[in-house]
Amino acid sequence: MKEIKIIADPTKGGDLGNYWHYMLGFFLPFLVWLEKNSEYLKDKKLIIDSCNPMTDRILEEFLKESLFSYEMKQLSEKKLEISKKYWKSYREKLKRRLLKLELKLRGTKASLFIFHEFLEKKDSIIIPRWDVYLELIGTFPKAYESQIMSIRNSLIDWADSPDKETCGAYTLILKRSDPPNSTLGKKSIETRWLKGYGSERRQLQGIDSLYQELEKRAYNPFIFASGDHNLKEQISAHYRSKTLIGIRGADLFNMFWMPSNSTVIMQASSGLINKAAQPILARCCGHQFYEIPHHGEKSPRLNFETIKSILNGTRNTKTPNHC
Repeated sequence: MKEIKIIADPTKGGDLGNYWHYMLGFFLPFLVWLEKNSEYLKDKKLIIDSCNPMTDRILEEFLKESLFSYEMKQLSEKKLEISKKYWKSYREKLKRRLLKLELKLRGTKASLFIFHEFLEKKDSIIIPRWDVYLELIGTFPKAYESQIMSIRNSLIDWADSPDKETCGAYTLILKRSDPPNSTLGKKSIETRWLKGYGSERRQLQGIDSLYQELEKRAYNPFIFASGDHNLKEQISAHYRSKTLIGIRGADLFNMFWMPSNSTVIMQASSGLINKAAQPILARCCGHQFYEIPHHGEKSPRLNFETIKSILNGTRNTKTPNHC
């Protein structure tokens, strides 16, 4: 059986061991390519670049129910130092400036330094970094936008999500998951992507009291720890929610599964110097986005009055929804 190597590109953008970067920079573009080439790949074996044990599980959950033959294997070196060096170098800063200039001049015909194309060779393909594209350009790649939305809808169906009558029923409060235990193996625990994972890095305080206040007022709250659930469960929970409340972090990617024109409330956290990409994704999904500023805390406490003012429409900190 002929083998096709599916290779990640860890040299651009954020760490592919991070859920946000993995979903936008590997998982979604790979599924778009897979759907487009499904007939050709029927008698091929896919050798898929392993990004880390936790994110590999996400893709494997989907592939195990498909007809494709595959194997997970590390095909590229993945270190945070590579990404930082790449991102901060003068050469790459110049490329990003030229990219924005070309985009301004050529619009959708821009191609120079764009990260949205699949680099195909005879027996391999390098998956594009749409997470980088989203952050730099502020949209999904226009050439693939309809396919991305098609994959989204297919995955919602695959996850056996409830029908439209129960769509958007909940106010979802995200609770950061605890770090994974040693069952992943010593080698995995020591590698880069598990340092400072989930609640170990930052978390929301006051979740239980917020839940009680929301429940009193019939907002139908639901506390959800994304890292404790498989992909199907994450898709289903978010598809069933109309409001999402969480601290800035990778798990806010799951707003992607929510019904259009949902409300996303992000609590900011100190110690994060890069510009948040969550409002960009919210715009592309057609959501109303609100950011609550921090006051120097890594793990801020939620204020119910602030949440209530947003839900009641009396607080205007939303980002315009244009993608």
